[in-house]
Amino acid sequence: MANEYNFPEFKLLQEVQGMPHGCTWGFFDKDGKKDEVGTINLLTPAVVQAASKEISTGEHIQLDWELHNVQFPGFNRKEFHQKKIDFSEFSALCANDDEIYINTQAGSQWDSLKHFAHQATKTYYNGLTHEESAKTDKNGTHNWCERGGIVGRGVLCDWLAWYEENKGKAPSPVSRHEIPIEEIEETLKWQGTTVKQGDIMMIRSGYVRWHNNAGEAERKSGTRDHSVAIGLQASEKTVRWLYDRHFAALVGDTLAFEAWPPKFEDGWCLHEWLLVHWGTAIGEMWDLEKLSARCKEMSRYTFFLTSAPLHVKGGIGSPPGAIAIF
Repeated sequence: MANEYNFPEFKLLQEVQGMPHGCTWGFFDKDGKKDEVGTINLLTPAVVQAASKEISTGEHIQLDWELHNVQFPGFNRKEFHQKKIDFSEFSALCANDDEIYINTQAGSQWDSLKHFAHQATKTYYNGLTHEESAKTDKNGTHNWCERGGIVGRGVLCDWLAWYEENKGKAPSPVSRHEIPIEEIEETLKWQGTTVKQGDIMMIRSGYVRWHNNAGEAERKSGTRDHSVAIGLQASEKTVRWLYDRHFAALVGDTLAFEAWPPKFEDGWCLHEWLLVHWGTAIGEMWDLEKLSARCKEMSRYTFFLTSAPLHVKGGIGSPPGAIAIF
């Protein structure tokens, strides 16, 4: 299948005033209207139809971590809360309702294109200013929903499994360990996986596994008290590698996808490059544990992926509602 979007080489991208070279603002604009979807545009009908051929056995695995995780959300975010309502207490009906509170950044999530700004200019994808972002629904999650959700070919890059088989004990997920892009390439080669334009690639680093097995004090120290986490290394080499592959979205099982906190002074913060400069959604803290086990059993690391974010006008983040189908 030929790519429906032809991207220029990184070095040949047109300059965007005030932004670093490599910014793609305007690439997906149409009929004089600024794009608000970003690289989800790559999930064209032809790409989705091709991805549907990944379905062979009909097995399916949901990738959302339980909403009551994380036990101690970082960055002073509030914990998940559920209130159960018994109708029989105030009516003749025998029935139950519930109400829930969630911070959309405190568990499995999508970061929308208005979640994280280019810090130097306080600007979001396609030129939305921070001041304007508080007054408008632009770049919200509703754009993905109105487009039909996020559907395409998922690819698991099981870095943790590769590391443990080839190098031994993996680094602590609550350390600022940077995963170099060379190890991502090695993992894909080890798996026998080839990526394509429009793929939704997810990297397993061990953060969810650590949290599932950690005690309460360890969880609190590793999440709320110290917002430090393993993730992809932010560097020029990483940025150029990701650009050349043109993923529709990127996902991790860790706190922030990239090693956190970022080194803003280096100019290669992946939140800025992905969310702001390219409009690439970031998934964080997805539960890839069952997926990893099934992929290993099948010797297969690609699958059909569906994701239905919350349909909230101007939404800033959302649980993914993601399912991998084999």
